Formats: sequence, C-alpha cells, structure tokens
Amino acid sequence: MPSSQFRVLYSDVGGVLGSNGWDSSVRRRICGHFHVDLQETEERHRLNFDTFERGFTSFEKYLGYVFFAAPRAFTVEQVRDYAYTLSEPWPQNLAFYQQLREANEIKIGLISNEGEGLTGHRVGKFGLLEVADFMVFSYGSHLRKPDPAIWHLALSLAQATPEESIYVDDRPMFVQVAAELGFTALHYTSLPKLADQLSSLGLLVA
Repeated sequence: MPSSQFRVLYSDVGGVLGSNGWDSSVRRRICGHFHVDLQETEERHRLNFDTFERGFTSFEKYLGYVFFAAPRAFTVEQVRDYAYTLSEPWPQNLAFYQQLREANEIKIGLISNEGEGLTGHRVGKFGLLEVADFMVFSYGSHLRKPDPAIWHLALSLAQATPEESIYVDDRPMFVQVAAELGFTALHYTSLPKLADQLSSLGLLVA
C-alpha cells in the first residue's frame, strides 16, 4: 500500500481527461462549420453562458439564444450534435486515473464547470462512470468554479478534509483557489508531469 495521507483525488474534466466541452475554440469551429458570424456569437454567448453553465437553461435553449439571432438554414439539433462530435476523450489519461484509483484505494471525484446536456453526452463518451466515484458538475449544483462552495460540496460528498485531498486542473486560477482552500493543488500540463507529481506525494503510479 502507498504511504500517502491522501484519501481523495479531485480533478477537472476538460483539459485533463479530454478536450474541453465548450470553449472559444469549440464555438469558433461551430461558427466556421455553419457559417455564422463569430463576433455576434461571442457577444450573445457572454450574455447567456453563466445561466447555462449553472444549470438554469438547457443546452438547446442556450444554443438557440447564441446561434439563432436570425433565421438559419440549420437547426439547433444539428448544432448540438456537431458540438458533441468535438468532445474527445483522452484514453491514456482516463486509464491512468483508473489505475491510480485501484493501486492506491483512493477515491476519484470530478469537479467541473459543465452545462446540462453536454455533460451527459461527455459522461457517456468519456466513460466517466468507470473512472470516478462521484462527480460535481456546475449545472447540477448551480455552483461554478472559482466559487469555493463547489469545492466544499465535493469535500462534503467524500467526507474528506482539504488536507486529505488533491486537486488537479489545467486552469491556473482554479489551482490557486483550491490551494488557498487547503488542497494539495496541481496544475495539469502533461500526463508524465502529473504522474511525477503524484508519485512525489506518495501515491503508487504505474
């Protein structure tokens, strides 16, 4: 058994276990694919995104507000389905987390800013039910990182303290907030670097 005091490893999803589900690069690709003005889309996105990501509107409704300021030759469902194709799991990283959980008898919890609809697709496509013991998504909790309350909720679900917990994220600001809350917070830049960091913390890494 590993000589580690850690009971839970918390992790972001997009940028750590697979591509981001919804960011500027995804919207840029959608605009290019459907020949929609990017600037107008980004302005409407900024007005609607917080409501969507905190779970107060559906993915389809959000897409309608953002991409359908004028009549279109395509449908909301076509935009949604194309967005789904842009979510790509990273199998090596997912397998690494599974191995880590088994070798260390450590729980895996996911904390992610993800909106309704898109989340369900990604959970299935990435196989997250096989990777994580529990998940905290912004749409279900109505909380978004960097709100400290979302980390407190995740701790409560695991009945763990920050000192017993590791947090991994590709966004430096979220790493900073988690560190200020008492987590051992790691900035994800590559899988080999993450493996080295976790090994130095006493976890068994294959």
